[in-house]
Amino acid sequence: MAIPKVSVCIVTYNHEKYITKCLDGILMQQTTFPFEIILGEDESSDGTREICKTYAEKHPDKIKLFLRSRKDVIYINGNPTGRYNFMENLKACTGKYIALCEGDDYWTDPLKLQKQVDFLEANTEYIVCSHNAKIIDENNIILQEKKRPELKKNTEYSNLELRSGAFLLTLTMVFRNIIEEFPKSFYKIKNGDKFLISLLGQHGKGMYIENIKPAMYRIHNDGVWSKLAQNKKWVHSFNSYNTIKRYYIQKGDFKTVKELDAKLKKINKDLFKGLNSETKFKNYFKIVYYYVIHNEVLQSYSKTKKIIIMFLKYLYSKTFYKSNG
Repeated sequence: MAIPKVSVCIVTYNHEKYITKCLDGILMQQTTFPFEIILGEDESSDGTREICKTYAEKHPDKIKLFLRSRKDVIYINGNPTGRYNFMENLKACTGKYIALCEGDDYWTDPLKLQKQVDFLEANTEYIVCSHNAKIIDENNIILQEKKRPELKKNTEYSNLELRSGAFLLTLTMVFRNIIEEFPKSFYKIKNGDKFLISLLGQHGKGMYIENIKPAMYRIHNDGVWSKLAQNKKWVHSFNSYNTIKRYYIQKGDFKTVKELDAKLKKINKDLFKGLNSETKFKNYFKIVYYYVIHNEVLQSYSKTKKIIIMFLKYLYSKTFYKSNG
């Protein structure tokens, strides 16, 4: 196998219905340079592993298949994740650049890699570039023409915007293989993509490229993120940004801390509106605390009283359900 310029990193688990389109979308890439596919299969309970083996046997010059074990799975907030698989994949990447695509998503532009690598080669001040995607369901029906409809032309992200967790679509990203070590908190954060983008922002700027056909971002019942209720997504985003914020506090980068604080305040407002007895105590307390500190509710007796009443009702409901559970 020739030395690859790009390593395409795929993590897959129980994607039997989707992994073929994912792999075909990568194998169809037309490039002037060699690329490799780092395929991490996380011991699926369906037929995903068998499909991956078949593809690896057919394309030994392209695909490096890694068969992971469920015993190595990293749990975050008590839930299994693909973090170990992802991190081991990154370690196996030998290319100058890394491209990402999950096993249930796929690419549609055969010149995608060529266009993104050409851009990064010509613009050394940029660390990452991305493009748009359509949202589809499990039957490939288009639900939304653009996941980022507000982006209509090439758009630059500053280093600070990236460090503050700019919203780049992970399945469209190509970035320089430059991060040598990840902080320990990266293994504990739900939204690893936000932290990855933030870490990349320490090394350069980002660019959204418009003239690449949209990738396909799939929403389905087994999707780790897409199946979550909006309120839970907000909670995870809040906790993730808070973890990233603590990382930059330790580094003494208070300009980034200030930007992250602004995002936390915005998410917190949405979270506060959706608090109910189903919210976990730790998250409830953190949200209420942050709301009080940053939204100046202590200046209003009526608002403070409302918070106290809500909090007492919450504690009562938790105590009641526990005593009768």
